[in-house]
Amino acid sequence: MSPPAGFTVHFSAALPLAAIFALAEAHGVILAAQREAGSPPSVGFQVQENIARNCTTISPCQLDATIIRDAEVGANVVNKCGRIQLAVNIDIGENTENALSAGAVTQVKAGSKITVTIHQVNADGAGPYVCDLDETSNSGLISKNLTVTNNVPGFNGLSQAKAQDFNITVTMPDQLSCTGASTGNICTVRCRNNAVAGPFGGCFAVQQTDTTPKVNTPENIAAADPVDAVLSQVAVNLQDLPKAVKANQDAGSSQAEQNAAAVKAILGDNVVTKELPTTTPAVDLTGGAAAVATTTTSAAAAATTATAATVRNGRKGNKNNNNANNNANNNNNNVNKYNANNNNANKNNANN
Repeated sequence: MSPPAGFTVHFSAALPLAAIFALAEAHGVILAAQREAGSPPSVGFQVQENIARNCTTISPCQLDATIIRDAEVGANVVNKCGRIQLAVNIDIGENTENALSAGAVTQVKAGSKITVTIHQVNADGAGPYVCDLDETSNSGLISKNLTVTNNVPGFNGLSQAKAQDFNITVTMPDQLSCTGASTGNICTVRCRNNAVAGPFGGCFAVQQTDTTPKVNTPENIAAADPVDAVLSQVAVNLQDLPKAVKANQDAGSSQAEQNAAAVKAILGDNVVTKELPTTTPAVDLTGGAAAVATTTTSAAAAATTATAATVRNGRKGNKNNNNANNNANNNNNNVNKYNANNNNANKNNANN
């Protein structure tokens, strides 16, 4: 429900936290996704363990259900995994790394069938659900649609079920290539229904085991947006920037920080941190793509990078010089051919 036109909502520290989120609506949650025996289940991004599942009220029961609207994605309000009522945008990269650190990413292979548990909070968390895949995890490029069987009952995202769990089956494609995250073998699966109030659903990470983890270099990243999409996005960003700056300032206010801290305390939202090694790309001086080498110090990394850049620039200079010499030789050859043709023409005229 939205407030009437001209009505302004003011939040006070004296208000209960439930009142802060009383205008939110969201109705379907991905509780778990399980595949390979022995691997842990994945959990939907931003799904909160301590939110009750035995109720249908907006607060707290709907606050971590994900809303994924293409219009909001296109307007750069959110990315392709949408938002929840407790967070404006779900950061895919951050949530994926948090899940990896917590050991909460299920493992899959090409053709695997994943059991996905969806909690239907109330009427418009119903089925049918559709699922798709970002094989890079976080580029925002949906590469494949996925087959869903044993779907959640419902039509147009509506049914009379409430506070109930359903298991759907999602099949990974036979041609699967998960290349994302720090491990180089993560895909992001996105599922959502077709409720007009939503769509509702969520995203979760899966880790492919029957592949060689990918090591990215700037040269082998194929993601690209068309020019018209880039220009359109720039126009939207310029229009929204003043409002976004104001919202960011408001979020940093003392009152907003108190509210956020209180919510975090209630939810017990603690992230497991895991320190990753510092790696330095080992540059192939013969012109090949860079590969990740063993850990080095920051100083050594800087020296390596500087040396590599110098050598590569030097080679580019030599290459340019060679091109210039080749062009000069070609010009000389063309002049010689021209002179030879003229001489032959003169001889023919003299003979005539």
